[in-house]
Amino acid sequence: MYDQYLNYIRTINKTNFETVNFKSNSAYTAILEHASYDFGVKYLNLIEKEFNIDINHITEFITMNDKYGFTNKQVFTFKDTILHCSPASLLYIYHALVILEHYKNTSCKNIVEVGCGYGGLCLAINYFSKLLNISITTYNIIDLPDVCNLISLYLDAHKSNIHADIVIHDSNTFGSEVNNSDLFFISNYCYTEINADLNEKYTNILLPKTRHGFILWQNNGHDKGVYPVKDAAKITGKSILKVIEEKPQTNRGYDIYMNYFVYF
Repeated sequence: MYDQYLNYIRTINKTNFETVNFKSNSAYTAILEHASYDFGVKYLNLIEKEFNIDINHITEFITMNDKYGFTNKQVFTFKDTILHCSPASLLYIYHALVILEHYKNTSCKNIVEVGCGYGGLCLAINYFSKLLNISITTYNIIDLPDVCNLISLYLDAHKSNIHADIVIHDSNTFGSEVNNSDLFFISNYCYTEINADLNEKYTNILLPKTRHGFILWQNNGHDKGVYPVKDAAKITGKSILKVIEEKPQTNRGYDIYMNYFVYF
């Protein structure tokens, strides 16, 4: 499945980027952009409950994020307004707001994200941080080389809405090239999904450079149980500030392998 995903991404280039349907192509949606309608409703409810965000800003972001890739859109209602968008765009809004709520209370001025999809979370964090007057100097992206090419195309297409300096890094270096100080670490559905030897390299090479961060922690992890959330401090080498159950819980099993928001 993952090979099919990467092979498909390799077909996307500057020439065909604006016409390719990667957000609705089965080779891509098997890995990403597959949030369901039901979860879209849950993300909207959480946004309304937890954050004071004007509907016009939500509409502006979903229009922006759904512009490329021919996403599969659904119809939602938010505060009596009809929204026609991808559930994934609502996921990115909620995750961006949760992360920024933590980030703004730290001394960090630079971000590093590991495992970035097509760059949707980066775009959301840039958009809402500017809206909320939260400063980000540099936003480092780390992913596989072919994925980085897609991210570069995607973020370049949205460059008028990006206010941080974007620096893209090949994941084969595990963050050794990231040289910013005051680093805030983000990894949603990646750090605890990769196998243990890759995870350890990020822990040893990149995480010591970071001051604070947010991890969407998959308690099942690689081969189920390799990354128990109770061992988050030991695994990351960081002092954990808070652990709460993921909202909404996306692990369909709702068992001992639930996902968590981990703050350090």
